[in-house]
Amino acid sequence: MSIVGAFDIHRGQLTYHYVDSVTGEVRRGRIVPADREHLREWLGQFKRRRGVSFAMEGCTGWRYVAEEVSRVGGHAHVAEPAEAAALRAKKRRAKTDLLTELLAPTVQLST
Repeated sequence: MSIVGAFDIHRGQLTYHYVDSVTGEVRRGRIVPADREHLREWLGQFKRRRGVSFAMEGCTGWRYVAEEVSRVGGHAHVAEPAEAAALRAKKRRAKTDLLTELLAPTVQLST
């Protein structure tokens, strides 16, 4: 595995958090504006990487984000918004951090 992360999808921006398991690097940031073109450009950095997985809630906009992750050879994982919100309330963490934390063990088992 190499990249495990998550997106929080908003109308004006996409926030992201990911961990590179090879280098140990953790990155956070925003993609503005939140459109296919800017996301595609940002995801270009992962085009030649293996084991790229991103989680997101299944809310408005998830489909184009998932399509663009797949376009670079990555795996998109869609979370149920109500379940993610319930877990987040218990953990008091940023949504992207929580989704990354939940995705990491499942991706490690399947790659």
